[in-house]
Amino acid sequence: MQRTTILFLFFLSAAAFLLFSCANPVSPVGGSKDIQPPAITGTTPPVFSTRFKDNSFRIEFDEFITLKNPATEVYISPPLKTPLDTRLRGKSLVVKFDDTLDSNTTYSITFGNAITDLTEGNILKGFNYVLSTGDYVDTLSLQGTLVNAFNLKPQKDVFVELYMNNNDTLPFDSLPLHVPPYYITKTDENGNFIFHNLQNKKFKLIALADQNGDLIFNQPSEKIAFCDSLVSPCYYVVKHADTAKKDSSVLTKLKPIPMKAELLRKADSVRKADSIKQNRLLYPSYNLVLFEQTDSIQRLVKSTYTKEGMALFTFRFPVQNLHFVPLNFDSTAPWYIEEYSKKRDSVTLWISRSNTDSLILKVMTGQKVLDTVTMGLEKKEISKKSSKNAIARQLTLDNPAKTNGLNQFKNKLLLTFSYPLIRWDFSKVLLIEGKDTLHPSIYFTDSIRRIIEVRHKWQEEKNCTLIIPDSVFFGITDISHDSIVLNFKTRAERDFGNLILSMNMDNRPGQYIVQLMNEKETSVFEQQIVTKSGKIRFDFMSPGKYTVKAIHDRNYNGRWDTGNYNKNIQPEEVIYLPKIIEIRANWDVEENWD
Repeated sequence: MQRTTILFLFFLSAAAFLLFSCANPVSPVGGSKDIQPPAITGTTPPVFSTRFKDNSFRIEFDEFITLKNPATEVYISPPLKTPLDTRLRGKSLVVKFDDTLDSNTTYSITFGNAITDLTEGNILKGFNYVLSTGDYVDTLSLQGTLVNAFNLKPQKDVFVELYMNNNDTLPFDSLPLHVPPYYITKTDENGNFIFHNLQNKKFKLIALADQNGDLIFNQPSEKIAFCDSLVSPCYYVVKHADTAKKDSSVLTKLKPIPMKAELLRKADSVRKADSIKQNRLLYPSYNLVLFEQTDSIQRLVKSTYTKEGMALFTFRFPVQNLHFVPLNFDSTAPWYIEEYSKKRDSVTLWISRSNTDSLILKVMTGQKVLDTVTMGLEKKEISKKSSKNAIARQLTLDNPAKTNGLNQFKNKLLLTFSYPLIRWDFSKVLLIEGKDTLHPSIYFTDSIRRIIEVRHKWQEEKNCTLIIPDSVFFGITDISHDSIVLNFKTRAERDFGNLILSMNMDNRPGQYIVQLMNEKETSVFEQQIVTKSGKIRFDFMSPGKYTVKAIHDRNYNGRWDTGNYNKNIQPEEVIYLPKIIEIRANWDVEENWD
């Protein structure tokens, strides 16, 4: 009886345990996320095959893969006339040549970031398949960096090209204008590029932001960079992983592309690519600057009727001897006032002829007709409910000192009207400074009478109000304004800081345009022309972080000029002070710049 009771209690406990376990299910624990790229398990024929006679090759992987953007990521060097044919076969990738390969030539097929695994999208980066139709594989290499000519920012995914002097009908320098290159590669995200498996020859080196896929510099919008002299590849000595550990100041541990052990011995190109990347500073590097070559022919780029009485014309270059001939009305009487931009590459026509609803103009420089423009000048109906449009029909005046106050130590109080003026009465303008009410001195600063300067001996940290009664000023379309009240405050000297640059130009003589910009280079606060060594000052600057840039003004025209490949002219050199300047209030910052 006792034994039966014990057995009963045992089975009861077991049943309760099983019942409790079933009532509290636990989610199964999965494995770690796959972060490894596909590994190559075999290639047919092997990488670095010589006397290659096939029209295709196969790459086998340890998992299913997919190709992303093969049209842009997969390319062959030297280029072929037709694109590569890439097809997936199970866990294999088959690459077929539709062209006949040249004899005694080493080819390198670059896959970039195209190969990824099917499930997680892990990328097999930087794999090259190399073959030779001759008895040996070329082994020389060449490296460099590509940056934007104007701001020195790295340029990624740009083709870099090498030309050999192997054309009997075209001059060497004109080859990039007419025929594809002999070797190609692409820049990485840092603007770096490298060629492998080159012949022992001298090459012309260019970079091309190709727009139509033909690898030829033949489009106006295509950007180009070029080396002034011929370049020569060299043999890069490969340091392997064990060496890298001993010399960690130069090298880091190698990370070869995933392959099975037996294939690592055959994939020396992969290890060589890694090693060259690590040894970049040990070998010659060619630095290229990418620029857009401007058309030398003056053109009218754009013409717009911006608002009532205002037509804007934009030109490719600064324009001289410009005049407009109307074709739809008599032009003997004055009908417009012209206002040029600072660079003289655009002009605004303020149209004073009120009974004209359209313009048909010949745009001319001297005796040359640049273009014929037709422009409607219809007036839009103004609704009483549309206060925004109603304000647009009024004469308005900006207040540049409204937000940050007036930096009277550096700037004048300049006010710009929305239209040139035809009538005005300065005597009615009042200035309230603190408790004082004054009649300030006011002058026009431009020939078309659109900008006025309010002159006054400003005091620090004063609340100021400029009061303009209604109908004091009238624009050329005979519009006026309601009462205008402009409030602003003058600043204290202690609010600002100064930058003092000691420039040493002994090793870089010439004329330089030195610009002080914000950290993101979106605004130029001030620029100075410098022709000799010495100190220059940027005084009364608002606190903040600044970038300093110098442009080597080779032609002394006061602006940056791009290059011209056809004339073998490089863009004007741009140099940056190698640090961000932080200006603080009531401080002087001094920097040396060699």
